[in-house]
Amino acid sequence: MKVLVLTDDRIGPTMAGSALRAWEIACALAKKNHVVCLSAAPGSDRPSLPGPEIVEKPPWSWAEAVIAPVWSLPPRAFLGHHILIADGATPLLAELEAMPQSTEILRRRRTAAARIPLVAARADAILAAGSAQIDWWQKKLHPLRPKLPILDLPFGIPDQPPPPERDEIPGIPRDWAVVLWWGGVWPWLDLDTLLEARALLEDAPLSIVVPTAARPGASTSRFTRADLRSAMKRCALKPPQVVALDTWIPYHERHRILHRTSLIAVLHKAGYEADLCFRTRAMDGVWAGVPLLLTEGGEVARHVQHNGWGAIVPPGEPKTIAGLLELVLSEKEQLRFRRNLSMGRDSWTWSNLVDPLSKILKDLPTTGRKGLISPATKAIFTLLDLRRKS
Repeated sequence: MKVLVLTDDRIGPTMAGSALRAWEIACALAKKNHVVCLSAAPGSDRPSLPGPEIVEKPPWSWAEAVIAPVWSLPPRAFLGHHILIADGATPLLAELEAMPQSTEILRRRRTAAARIPLVAARADAILAAGSAQIDWWQKKLHPLRPKLPILDLPFGIPDQPPPPERDEIPGIPRDWAVVLWWGGVWPWLDLDTLLEARALLEDAPLSIVVPTAARPGASTSRFTRADLRSAMKRCALKPPQVVALDTWIPYHERHRILHRTSLIAVLHKAGYEADLCFRTRAMDGVWAGVPLLLTEGGEVARHVQHNGWGAIVPPGEPKTIAGLLELVLSEKEQLRFRRNLSMGRDSWTWSNLVDPLSKILKDLPTTGRKGLISPATKAIFTLLDLRRKS
């Protein structure tokens, strides 16, 4: 089948979460004998890895099926007779709810919520990441279209294990352990508690590494080196207790820093976002065999607890986290966690996770559907798209 995968993010040697997901889904579908084209944001390029063709202008008339995020579906995706798979794995409404409620955020929430009935009217299936997201989509869609299929397609890991290369991190002594905060610093996450826990460990040979580089495609960083210095000052910390990672690691080279890491930490605050989240960058720990430290709540935390991939902590308890850091960084626990991670790796490969999507693409009828083509509907889609881009 001719499959068009869309993302409004930038594909390239450096990529963030939504671009990574689009790239990996496209690659996995191509391996299953679909003919795949990936349409991405301007400035996109091949990420130094084999994969499908990347274009800026989507070939709508060519595509038999279209896969794109719910929250950035362009108006043209709703028109025509192609199969439409809407990727709802990002809990955008919950994320917006966790942000300071400015006029702009409230507008974005209204715009996002308005997409749900439009997607329900046209999509052939929805993608979700984990049981909580499936339940959320079922509640949203049941009054509108109760039989719309919802597929569980979480964030996965590459089919091949990581290469063995390892890099040292500038500013960190070679004999110090590394706890890597892997991903952005968003309003619903809780870096402060991790730093408070590090302060309680005083002179322990342990560095917290925090990325401060701008997201690929963005001109400025949401969380800068200056922001990190302020957070360190509040906790009376200094290098190398905390070190900034001020370059975005290329996707095909991330194993180098992961192999230097003793623990990947992503902590969050209690709330709606935590219930629906799927911590995508934590899956790099599953791929590279790096133990995880997560806050309770969310799909990945449930797997960490069930499979023994690391430690789960309550939200906002630095003393508890400090104690667990000492435990999980011990040689005995490191070996146990890494052994458990190696046992669970294969079931999380993108090739395995994409099987239900590949099957439904083949099983869905390719004729009989109608695009939403009324002039009023076109106007609504155009307005929503303009609001999203403004």
